[in-house]
Amino acid sequence: MTIQAITESLSTARFSTYQLPILGGASPEQCLGIYLWNKQLASAFLPALQIIEISLRNAIYQSWIAHEEEQVELNFQPHDWVTEKAKIDKLWFVNTFTRQNNFIAWSNIQTAVKQLNYENKPLTAENFISKLTLGFWVSLVQKDFDVQKNSYLTLWPHLRHRVFPNAVDSTSGSPLSINSIGNELKDINKIRNRLSHHEPLWRNKKAYQVEDIINKVIEHYDRCLKVIYWINPSNLKLLDIIESNTRMSELCSLHALWKNKQLPAGIPTLQVRKDWSKGVKINPEHTGEIINITAANVLIKSDKNQAIFYGADRAMQGGINTFALNDKVRFTPEASSAKYPNAKNIMKL
Repeated sequence: MTIQAITESLSTARFSTYQLPILGGASPEQCLGIYLWNKQLASAFLPALQIIEISLRNAIYQSWIAHEEEQVELNFQPHDWVTEKAKIDKLWFVNTFTRQNNFIAWSNIQTAVKQLNYENKPLTAENFISKLTLGFWVSLVQKDFDVQKNSYLTLWPHLRHRVFPNAVDSTSGSPLSINSIGNELKDINKIRNRLSHHEPLWRNKKAYQVEDIINKVIEHYDRCLKVIYWINPSNLKLLDIIESNTRMSELCSLHALWKNKQLPAGIPTLQVRKDWSKGVKINPEHTGEIINITAANVLIKSDKNQAIFYGADRAMQGGINTFALNDKVRFTPEASSAKYPNAKNIMKL
């Protein structure tokens, strides 16, 4: 019943993806194991996708600004640089697109505006950059924005060496075309969307055997590493530090798939854990001494960091009248915009 309950919660249509004969799921338990394998792949994949998303958007934005500043220095006298650079549109990627010239990009920007307004955040370049999707930035990496197109926005090829300094042909050493780079990014965006919609990462219509399935995952991940290198090779080290590459290597094997197919067999014997956080939560409390007391509040000096905390009468167990100067107390700290952080749940030791 436990396995059935889990598979039903995943929906029959979604679960059928993991019942393909090529994957060798001989039972509902093994198919559930394949599902778990995909979940682990997605988890290991995510850091690489995040690095691409963050580094790509920042590289495009910063490169455009740097290019415009460079143009100022080429076309104006030094005493005019500060004035002219101040005229550079920091929201160029927002103001460029209209309903008429690029409806999809414009719609993405309108969605970002709504989100920022809802969150009561200013419409700054930094906030727009964080809200716009990977797909938005990927859509900029195409020949439509090449100088030869003479369109409403020109990015390439003059930004290529800034955004993708290491995107070169491995044989000739020549810079890759923007279309070649863009096609790789489009494939990565598809993987990113597949992951966000909880779909399998390994779909391969031409796969004959399970080895082809695993190699497809390896191909997807290797593409991510390649693009990260194109933008900033140093970012590859981040994946080594958090052992993402090691984890992907472990998961992309026949043994890992086999092992995951065996895991659900033990599910019926496991207890349902409803109180996981109880054994994990860190005690945030401080101890300290009351160094000042009035009819309405106290000041407490923390033993942990020597900081001074403000405690209101309502935060004191039993009321302020039960406390005295120099009493040792325990309390929960809370950040505050006032002079002192707050002390909550104050009780005597």
